Amino acid sequence: MKFLTITRTAVTLTLCFSMTMGFCQEMLPVSVVKALEVAELKSEQLSAKVVALDDGPLSMSWQAGKSVSPASTEKMITTLAALELLGPAYRWKTSYAYQGKIVSGTLKGTLYIRGSGDPKYVVENLWRDLARLKSQGIYRIEGNIAIDRSRFAREHQDPEFKDDWDRPYTAVADAALLNFQSVSLTLKPDVKRSVAEVFAQPAMSDLQVPQTIPLIAGQACVRWRQALQADVKNDLRPKIRGGLPGACEEKTFSYLFADSNRYWEAVLRSTAAQLSILWRGKVVEAKTPENAIVLFDAWSEELAQLVRQTNKFSNNVFAKHMMLTLAAEAHPEKPADYETARRLLGKWLDNRVGVKPSEVFIDNGSGLSRKSRVTAQAMTALIEYGWKSPRMPDWVTSFPIAGIDGTMKKRQAAAGSAYVKTGLLNGVKSAGGIIQAASGKRYGFFCVVEGARATESDQPIDALIEWVFTNG
Repeated sequence: MKFLTITRTAVTLTLCFSMTMGFCQEMLPVSVVKALEVAELKSEQLSAKVVALDDGPLSMSWQAGKSVSPASTEKMITTLAALELLGPAYRWKTSYAYQGKIVSGTLKGTLYIRGSGDPKYVVENLWRDLARLKSQGIYRIEGNIAIDRSRFAREHQDPEFKDDWDRPYTAVADAALLNFQSVSLTLKPDVKRSVAEVFAQPAMSDLQVPQTIPLIAGQACVRWRQALQADVKNDLRPKIRGGLPGACEEKTFSYLFADSNRYWEAVLRSTAAQLSILWRGKVVEAKTPENAIVLFDAWSEELAQLVRQTNKFSNNVFAKHMMLTLAAEAHPEKPADYETARRLLGKWLDNRVGVKPSEVFIDNGSGLSRKSRVTAQAMTALIEYGWKSPRMPDWVTSFPIAGIDGTMKKRQAAAGSAYVKTGLLNGVKSAGGIIQAASGKRYGFFCVVEGARATESDQPIDALIEWVFTNG
């Protein structure tokens, strides 16, 4: 491969001259070319663009009009749209209501728990709300508890990720999602006994897990999840046929519960028992009647806080819920679906950001989809728009900081100076965000590597980040 040995000044002059001729010459920095070669990748597998946000001297474009998979960088679009269209103070409401009558501390009828899409309604929230129920004088429920998830249309798991059906990150959107519908098993090694103790969260009625599993002596702590040989087809009776490698410290293994109503019932039964609330009914799924009597409303964290968690740790469920909430707020008369949300996002991108629908297709807002497509040109246009948006502080500070936190914690390119949302799918690695160069100038960038070996190395993207930091 012939390398391009070009100085920063030469790059800038060439680009500026080319643009005066009516086109922009595409080229890659030599450091990025070298990184691609080391990673056994071809330049054709990379798409990238760098833009100056405050009149800096640097710019770069390489296959910026090519349609590529964004992976989790799609969340950059979803979260900015949510901040602008819903507002950073937006909160989701979970309502408790009933039909029937309350007599001497007993609710004789049906308790309704109506979700509106709170993506972080966890066991602690449920415990708080059942305690609140008890504080209102309800100690016994003689009837069923109905879960109302009607605000969102029912989503089915993407068959593309059927092999990952038990991983919490593949959970479908659910207007009444509880605790990510997952079970976490914490494995604590006891070297003296050559076992790891197993602790399950949350507490669930009828959940049975092994008390201990073997420690595998002499085995390094690599591919430890595979070493467990976990079978969770029976989600109330998970089996671990292997063990934990002896070199491992405490580890947590989480899996997705298959049936949402059964999950609710198991957690509700356990939590109610902890609070000495007597309930022997069942969990059913039903829409809250209009004449149901509201006991209280419970509110989520503010959107800005959840945006931060979404981007820092690339939470797919949070992003899906934000996207569907756009549709739910715009069209409260019907269950929110992705098709409606896509139209709203497309209109926002076109009218506000200046990105045409032909440049971007957003599937579910999370990036966990092979259908989503973007261009580097469109994504840097988004970054330029976001930089000028009143919601910029909440948006930019939600990105992982290189060498500091989130998904960029272990990556040292422009450490402390690059706010970068990352993306990863099998065969796709992406990154986008804002870099403050050593000069103090700020740049927006977007980069995607696609192909069989794309996920095996961070170096091509890190080389681009470092090039901007050094030369910008």
